[in-house]
Amino acid sequence: MHTVDEAKKRTRYIRDELLSWAKKELRKYPWRVNRTPYSILVAEFLLKRTTASAVSRIFERFMEKYPEIDALAASNHKDLEEILRAIGYHKLRAREMKETAVYIMKEFEGKIPRDLKKLLSIPNVGPYTAGAILSLSYGIPASMVDSNVERIIKRIFMNSIPSSSVTKTIKEVANVLLPVEHHDIFNLALLDLGGSVCTYRTTYCKKCPISLGCDTGRKDLNLKNTANGL
Repeated sequence: MHTVDEAKKRTRYIRDELLSWAKKELRKYPWRVNRTPYSILVAEFLLKRTTASAVSRIFERFMEKYPEIDALAASNHKDLEEILRAIGYHKLRAREMKETAVYIMKEFEGKIPRDLKKLLSIPNVGPYTAGAILSLSYGIPASMVDSNVERIIKRIFMNSIPSSSVTKTIKEVANVLLPVEHHDIFNLALLDLGGSVCTYRTTYCKKCPISLGCDTGRKDLNLKNTANGL
């Protein structure tokens, strides 16, 4: 059975259960409160290679110092490095953030695009960050596939995931699962599920809201394969 076909069978269950779980379990971070295209862009840069808790300690201070894309583009490199030092990779992070801001000012007159192709043309902006900007700030349905989401999808569809073209399949499955309504909450729920329940080190299947629709979850809980009936 092709993974995408399996995903279509389980879509309603996964959507409903994950969105219900999100109402109580979604984590609260400052960059999730006022989700502008710029704040989401900044958050995604800060969240690379570090933890959300570490980013929480500097995010609001960063936004106060560089409240808009033009301020970031005009920033002093040393000052930018200094505020980023607390979360590591400050030299690389500062260089990439300024490069991206300068490009947006030059090519898009300081307006972050709401078009996927244009977003992907921006230096240091990949599919995940582009998806985050579209879904979380512009309200445009777009999947956000990072290492957490990859891991979750691989575990859900462990019995059908192919040995080749895995990245392509995971992206296709993510797009199938994504709801048109509440896609932003669904994306955030997947990220938080990967951070607290379906983690890199272990799976807490008894706590997982979608364990009945997950190949790994049913195996861990010794449940009969009932996915087709979901």
